[in-house]
Amino acid sequence: MNSNRKSWPLVVIVAIIALLGVLVAKVGSSRGGLLFALAIAPSAFLLWHFYNADKYKRESKRLLGGTFLLGALATIPAIIIETIIGVPPTGAGVLVVFAYFLFGVGLVEELMKFLSIRIYAYRAREFDEPMDGIVFGVAAALGFATIENLLAVYRYGVAAAIIRAIVSVPGHAFWGAIVGFYLGEAKTRKRWLLALQGLAIAVFLHGLFDTLEETISNPIIGFILLLALVWIVYFKVVKKEIAQAELESRYREPPISTGSTDTGRLKGSTQIVVKFCGHCGTPAQAGAKFCYNCGQRLAATNSGS
Repeated sequence: MNSNRKSWPLVVIVAIIALLGVLVAKVGSSRGGLLFALAIAPSAFLLWHFYNADKYKRESKRLLGGTFLLGALATIPAIIIETIIGVPPTGAGVLVVFAYFLFGVGLVEELMKFLSIRIYAYRAREFDEPMDGIVFGVAAALGFATIENLLAVYRYGVAAAIIRAIVSVPGHAFWGAIVGFYLGEAKTRKRWLLALQGLAIAVFLHGLFDTLEETISNPIIGFILLLALVWIVYFKVVKKEIAQAELESRYREPPISTGSTDTGRLKGSTQIVVKFCGHCGTPAQAGAKFCYNCGQRLAATNSGS
């Protein structure tokens, strides 16, 4: 049993390498090598960035690689389902187009990424905090985005590679980070509906992105709006989730209590209130909403000065 669990990622790796080899051989030129490098570079950078965003521990490379590869393989059922669903009729209104991209594309693709995390990394003992969810969510999303990017770049060329490197691939990664954060919260707090909430947010953002891309006829305005959407989500949503996940990390150093009282003193007259988890009694991180040890929500306590 354990042997099979350890060896199956190797089978997946071989399958992905074979697929990439076919794609490269199809082009069969020096230009093909350039396109290949341009197609995988944004995913490699973003995976490195999010892997190093976890300040308190390093994720299992086996889990990270397996999740990335599952995300890549998830493009196969996604393509099949989207082919069966088809496309909206010519001249369809904006609401019809949005509904199509919301349920026929966004839901399909984000669900595939969601399952890529849920069926493998999520079940591992090492997946034990929201920050893990963010890292593995990005890994699954970038696996998916890498295959999609290869197909698009080989079809449309260098210009497409540059545009997708700063818009489409980061979009996949950021939606994946949101899905992963909520999966991490769901596992830590034992509230499964949180996982569905994260999936719903990612589906909406994906559907909105594709609708804007499809319906805005001016390419410059469309590019600016898509760029703004993707990076606003990063700075206003994903970065806040990373900060929250760091506060909740069980691998942070717990605060030092100053004896039997719940108040400590820092530099001069400034005081902080050290909260304790009402569920397990663990000292809480300053500003944390949840206990880093058991994951329960902390009672609100005001600080004094």
